[in-house]
Amino acid sequence: MKIIVKTSSKPRNPMAVVARQRKAGSHDAHNTARYQRRQQKQVLGQIVRGKEDDC
Repeated sequence: MKIIVKTSSKPRNPMAVVARQRKAGSHDAHNTARYQRRQQKQVLGQIVRGKEDDC
């Protein structure tokens, strides 16, 4: 016996597509401070572990 699952072509929530499109994309322009903090934290971690590299 074959089980057939019928899928609908429209999303359950009509606003879901709009929300997904709005949130998609690169966030680099919005989080430059976060990016710099992360880079500094990674460099500090490398120095602590003894893997100092000039970036």
